[in-house]
Amino acid sequence: MNAIARTNNVFSLDDLRPVSDNRRQRSVERRHEPRYVCQERLFVQIVACPDQPDLVGRTESGQAVEISAMGIHFCCERLFPVGTLVDIWVDIASRPGKFFLSGEVRWNGSLDGMKHSAGVELEDGPATDVDAWRALFR
Repeated sequence: MNAIARTNNVFSLDDLRPVSDNRRQRSVERRHEPRYVCQERLFVQIVACPDQPDLVGRTESGQAVEISAMGIHFCCERLFPVGTLVDIWVDIASRPGKFFLSGEVRWNGSLDGMKHSAGVELEDGPATDVDAWRALFR
């Protein structure tokens, strides 16, 4: 029985699918943790954006695409520049409450002109739920 099943706040990684081996091999050198495909709702607030300071304070809703102990890949309507610092609220359907996380946008891309994706590397922070988030993946 893993650590996730023993906690009072149950979060089942069985509901999520690991990223396929074929996809994983394309960038295996950059991935240090297993990633899981999901469709969890989230909100992203821009804390600092060196390239576009007028975006600071804006909040966008989106959807997680992949999650791991160290990061989140998500989609939304705004393109987040690389280097942008963000706060993220993730609502995991199988767990009560939300996770409050912080991180930096490490990569971005356009999906169809209307939707964009971004990869955020999570950062440690005393006011975040990053320890509880990482505990989900142990």
